[in-house]
Amino acid sequence: MSKKGKKNAVSFAKPPEPAFLRRIKEQIGYKEGPTVDTKRENLPDCDPDDLEDRDDEKPTVVVLKSGDLTQEQAEELGVLEEHSKEPKRIMYKQPTKRPANEADKEKLRKEVTAKKVKNASLLSFDEEEDDDEED
Repeated sequence: MSKKGKKNAVSFAKPPEPAFLRRIKEQIGYKEGPTVDTKRENLPDCDPDDLEDRDDEKPTVVVLKSGDLTQEQAEELGVLEEHSKEPKRIMYKQPTKRPANEADKEKLRKEVTAKKVKNASLLSFDEEEDDDEED
């Protein structure tokens, strides 16, 4: 037994649709979508008339006023923009320091000292360990 024969013989048999589904589809006017077989059908050849541009698809003529860009100028700008979008080397600058007022400096100093005082009042368990070592 070869496996190639089994792969080619795979098929699908669609079971019959239940009666209640058929009735519902008839009531709402449901139409079946494309199946695998309809997708395999060959499409009809297109007419040469379809390939031609219609009047609404043809290019329009524009009258330029003074100061408007011509097609050549627009193309040149497009080329320049493409070159400007090329990745450039990133240069970082050191940030400039802001001038600080003396009052601001004093506030910062007070905050730092206040934090130190708060930390000193926290509980410490090192004292108990020191007591145990002395005994």
